[in-house]
Amino acid sequence: MRTTTMVSLLATALLASALAAGPARAQEQAPRLAIEGYSPVSYFEEGHPEMGLPEFTAVYKDRTYRFTDADQLEKFEADPEAYAPLFPNHCPYNLALGREVRIDPTNFKIAGDDLLLFHRSEEMDGLEKWNEHDDQEELKRRAESNYTVFEF
Repeated sequence: MRTTTMVSLLATALLASALAAGPARAQEQAPRLAIEGYSPVSYFEEGHPEMGLPEFTAVYKDRTYRFTDADQLEKFEADPEAYAPLFPNHCPYNLALGREVRIDPTNFKIAGDDLLLFHRSEEMDGLEKWNEHDDQEELKRRAESNYTVFEF
């Protein structure tokens, strides 16, 4: 009788531990929301950012992207690299300087085929600083190099 009670208590403790750890593990593995919920397709097709809706989502490179409608979602899923920002949640100007600074999703530039999202605050406008630079390709190379470090 005593052995049965001990086994039962141990099983209950293990089950409780597993249940408690389950949601935490799921939360750790949940893809991060990209570009604060704005639709990457809107930048290219509408020329400005539009907030996406939770019912139209896709996961790409461990980030959740939202879209305004099923048509945008379909376009993204067909070619995510064509729409996803080069640095989903980081300002490329600041990355080029070796700093990790969040973006303002309304402060953007489409450079060639790349969507670039910049920081903006009272102290600095990343897009303005980027545009002042003579060699934006060099900035982009430095940003890509530093992005790898910050995302690792």
